[in-house]
Amino acid sequence: MIIFKTILASVRLFIFAVALIIAYPLFLLSIKTIIKYNIKTGFKFRRDFLKFINPVLGIRNKIEGFPPVQPAIYVSNHRGILDFFVTLKYLNTFILSKAEVRDIPILGKASELTGIFFVKREDKNSRKETRKAIKDIIESGENVLIFVEGTTNVNKLTADFKKGTFEVAAANNIPVVPIAEEYKYKEDLWENNSTWQQFVQTAGKCFTDVKLAFGPVLKSNDSQYLMDESKNWIDNKLLEMQKGWSKAFD
Repeated sequence: MIIFKTILASVRLFIFAVALIIAYPLFLLSIKTIIKYNIKTGFKFRRDFLKFINPVLGIRNKIEGFPPVQPAIYVSNHRGILDFFVTLKYLNTFILSKAEVRDIPILGKASELTGIFFVKREDKNSRKETRKAIKDIIESGENVLIFVEGTTNVNKLTADFKKGTFEVAAANNIPVVPIAEEYKYKEDLWENNSTWQQFVQTAGKCFTDVKLAFGPVLKSNDSQYLMDESKNWIDNKLLEMQKGWSKAFD
C-alpha cells in the first residue's frame, strides 16, 4: 500500500512541478508583453493554476458560503498540507508565509508575485512589520488570510489563536471573516510527519475530501471579542462538518 501511495504522490508532484515550470514562465512573459502586472493579475494566475492542479492532486472539496465583497482579514484553522491549495482557489488574498519559502527556486518568486508576503516568525521586528503590512494591505483594498493557530492542529476543535491579528483588526476597524476547513480522513491531518511523508499520506490516496466554509463578517474595536467569536464560529462549524461525515475522529 505504501508503495502505491508513494508512486501516486510522486506522479502528482511531478505533474505539479511540470505545470508550474510551464505556467510560470508564460505568466512572466504575459506580464512583460501583453498584460500590465498588478496584484490582481497575480491572484488570477494563482486561482487559475489551482483550478487546474487541485483535481490533479485528487482534491475534492465542498464549499459553503461566499467571501464578502469588502476587504477583510480572513482567519482560518489549519489542518493539513493542502490547506493553501483548497482555500486560495476561492480567495483573492495576500497570505503570510515562512521567509524560507522565498529561497525556493521558481516557487519563491512565483509566490511573491501572486500575493505572498514573507515573515520571519521568530523575529520581533518582523512581527511588528507584519502588523503594519496587514493594515496597509487592507487599506489598499485587498484581503489578508492568516492561519491563526500558528501551526497545524489535529484535534477535534481549534487550538488557541494568536491574538495579534485580532488586535490589528480591532485597532483599525478591519472586518474579520472566519473560515472553517475540515478533512474527511485522519491521515490528512498533519501532525508529526515530514513534509514529504505528509504529502505521500495525503496525495497518495485517490482522493482527498475536504469541506470549506466561510463565516459571517465580524467587526468590533474589542480584539478579545473578535478572537472569541471567530474561534466559536469555527469550532461549531467543525463539529457540524464532522458529524456523519468525517472519519478523522472515530
